[in-house]
Amino acid sequence: MENSLEFSLIGILALVLSILFIPIIKSLAVKYNLVDKPNYRKVHATPVPLVGGIAIAITSFIVLVASGNKLTIIKEYLPILTSGAILLIVGVIDDKNDVPAKYKLIIQLILSYIVAFSGTRITSLYGLLGIYEISLWMQYALTILVITGVVNAFNLMDGVDGLVGGLSLLGFTMFLVASVFYEDYFLGKLSAIFIGSIIGFLKFNLSKKKIFMGDAGSLFLGFILVTLGIQFMEREQISKDYNYAYGFLILVAFFSIPVLDSLRVYVGRMKQGNSPFKADKSHLHHLLLAAGLTHKRISLVVVLFCMILFFVGFGLISFFSTTIIIVAMMAIFWAIVKLLLMISSLNDWSKTIKAMEQQ
Repeated sequence: MENSLEFSLIGILALVLSILFIPIIKSLAVKYNLVDKPNYRKVHATPVPLVGGIAIAITSFIVLVASGNKLTIIKEYLPILTSGAILLIVGVIDDKNDVPAKYKLIIQLILSYIVAFSGTRITSLYGLLGIYEISLWMQYALTILVITGVVNAFNLMDGVDGLVGGLSLLGFTMFLVASVFYEDYFLGKLSAIFIGSIIGFLKFNLSKKKIFMGDAGSLFLGFILVTLGIQFMEREQISKDYNYAYGFLILVAFFSIPVLDSLRVYVGRMKQGNSPFKADKSHLHHLLLAAGLTHKRISLVVVLFCMILFFVGFGLISFFSTTIIIVAMMAIFWAIVKLLLMISSLNDWSKTIKAMEQQ
């Protein structure tokens, strides 16, 4: 109960500071042209400040430092938070001047290696394909691949208002609940701070006084979420008090939609003879837009998709292997995408027929 009160207070503090800081940061962004300008792929008609990630990071770091336990926080999370801050800076530069993709990828690989070298590594596959413990070189390779892949997948989800913010809010809420269950005080504290900061961002992102997350925010939050997830998963494995697969499923269920959607889009682009990194409108949120949903509803629907996969995984864990559970999640995602593609095709046919009738 005492921890719950503390988590609530620091979360509220982060929320208040976020609401106070964002107008100041927003005015600076407009002054220095850190804005998202409209083009044929964008749905907004006027430039929008790209300050969401900056505001979330600044607020969270200030509250974290002011909340005490600095030595423990530095010991537990310094590599993750420092690497996340570096990626935030890279994202800000990218928002302003468009950093080439290969340079961003190299930086992400280096930062992923730093986190893996610090001890935050995937050391087991928890029964996936019958594999449990893995060799040291495989731990490094898999950790770097997962962090880099998830960060880019999370970044690609940032296409409509509230989506990355909503997913991040869900992710940190999952960590907060898990921290209470597993009695992980510092993870709970960190989660509460980010929850408050993200709610403050969403207040502006979903209002007329609009700001965007920016690549800085989606890269930063994706990195923090996946690395915290790996650290939590491995820490609870060492604990041996609970079923090891629970931490693994939290990570898999939360990131399944961004990762599966990115893989689907990459494969689709290559089938059409295009570069997998060529921007288009084939992502999940674009399909939901084509189905007639608003930005707010799209964000809500995708968050609900993640929660469905989460509960499917935890509902099946007592009866099936990790491999079967992940296959089930993939099947559910595939069915959702197929349904949306059918709706999109029907809408296209409807528009074509109406156009023919008007001729």
